[in-house]
Amino acid sequence: MYFVDLPGYGYARAPKAIKSTWGAMIESYLGNREPLKLTLMLVDSRMPPTELDVLMKQWLDHHQIPNAVVLTKADKISRSQLNQALRTGAQTLNTKEIIPFSAVTNSGKDEILTRIRTAIDHIPQ
Repeated sequence: MYFVDLPGYGYARAPKAIKSTWGAMIESYLGNREPLKLTLMLVDSRMPPTELDVLMKQWLDHHQIPNAVVLTKADKISRSQLNQALRTGAQTLNTKEIIPFSAVTNSGKDEILTRIRTAIDHIPQ
């Protein structure tokens, strides 16, 4: 099993010339990985999904690449803000599955691990 961290496409600090190559590289990597079992799309809970997030989610769905959206930094916002972020994310990204996660509190960790195990074991979701 491999975990691969691809470059961020929104707020990464890198020269524009380098960032401009990432889209093709990511598309090639994801599109040519037959054994790929799951893609976790990390979205910052403190801001609504960007146009690039929407495009990535649509691309994954169009190519039938299994995916789940993880709303990161859930500890940085209030419970009501998190609930609103979950609703906004679900609507904007056209998904029913969004996992709120905090690296600080480990909230959502078990859900993510279960989702990974499910994908690996080919258990219908």
